[in-house]
Amino acid sequence: MPTSSCPDTEYDSLIPSVVAALPAAQQPQWPDPGRLARVHAELARAEPLVTYDSVLALRRLLSRAADGELCVLQAGDCAEDPAECDPAALAPKAEMLDVLSDIVRTGAGRPVVRVGRIAGQYAKPRSQPEEEHDGVRLPVFRGPLVNAPDPDPAARRPDPARILRCHRAARRALASLDRLGRGEGSPAEARVWTSHEALLLDYELPQVRRHRSGRSYLASTHWPWVGERTRQPDGAHVRLLAHMDNPVACKIGPTTTVEQVLALCAELDPERSPGRLSLVARFGASRIHGLAPLVRAVRRAGHPVLWLCDPMHGNGERTVHGLKTRRLTAVMTEISRFVDIVSAEGGRSAGLHLEASPDDIVECSGAGFTPAPGPAYRTLCDPRLNLVQAVAATAYWRLPAVLGAAA
Repeated sequence: MPTSSCPDTEYDSLIPSVVAALPAAQQPQWPDPGRLARVHAELARAEPLVTYDSVLALRRLLSRAADGELCVLQAGDCAEDPAECDPAALAPKAEMLDVLSDIVRTGAGRPVVRVGRIAGQYAKPRSQPEEEHDGVRLPVFRGPLVNAPDPDPAARRPDPARILRCHRAARRALASLDRLGRGEGSPAEARVWTSHEALLLDYELPQVRRHRSGRSYLASTHWPWVGERTRQPDGAHVRLLAHMDNPVACKIGPTTTVEQVLALCAELDPERSPGRLSLVARFGASRIHGLAPLVRAVRRAGHPVLWLCDPMHGNGERTVHGLKTRRLTAVMTEISRFVDIVSAEGGRSAGLHLEASPDDIVECSGAGFTPAPGPAYRTLCDPRLNLVQAVAATAYWRLPAVLGAAA
């Protein structure tokens, strides 16, 4: 059996073999199974990207957030560019987290856990397997972990070599955070934790590690989450995270039923452990009212989850130029209503999950910015808030809580 070079852990073949047999949505069709198998073997031998101790450290912090002692600010790129893995690229992203976290801390009067969509957010779920460019049908872009965004057949062909390239990029990104004093061993107030959607099973399963304690964890990131499109309680993605000791999250939206959210909680948080499970609401401003019965049901079932607001994914629209965008006013409205609903239903409103960039971009509309074709619109997938817009959105999260307290 392949083993990693870390003396405290080894590759855990049992859990991946069980999970791989389950239904799995959003997976690409690889053209070369033999090459893919060699990639699996290399990943299984690799040293873990994150340590078991650091995973438990984050879980303890999130437990404190579940108890109301801390808040959470999670932000970063929609689809991370693996080329942006050196200190020069990571420093502005860490500084953006600092700026946004300071706003949350000032408004809430509590320390903030900083979490980046960093060192692994290389795969994206898509609504359709194909798309059309200039009359040609092409496989959809699924993130740098799978294929390239260029609209031609060769670039869109899934390539297993990308898995190893992105894994190396993730390792360099983590090393860059260490060099910046924001990673392993840094003070709690400076630490940037990593997170990404555990979407591509051919990347995640070979990185399951069994610690010398006998417990298993996902060594690809500190905080993995399951997306809205892969949250089937009996599916491979949920079952994978159910077996991991990492803190985990699951996105839910307007199609989520009470029965489904309770099944997810039972699968991902069977012991009702504070800090174990976060539910990330991504409803859209016009449908956020549907969150109330879910919060109520989870509270009554005794699951001490953290509720995070993702005000981005439910508020997508198109510009007159056909560009995907999000309107800042809708983002703000959803944040405000989210806080009101979670508070009214007795849940723990813990913080925000944003797609945002410190770069000079214009992809979302609002705060004086209007997206248009050109160099300022350069997302690899979905539109991100720029720093000015992210500051406005983050400040709006705290305002309803402050006003409610004043009342």
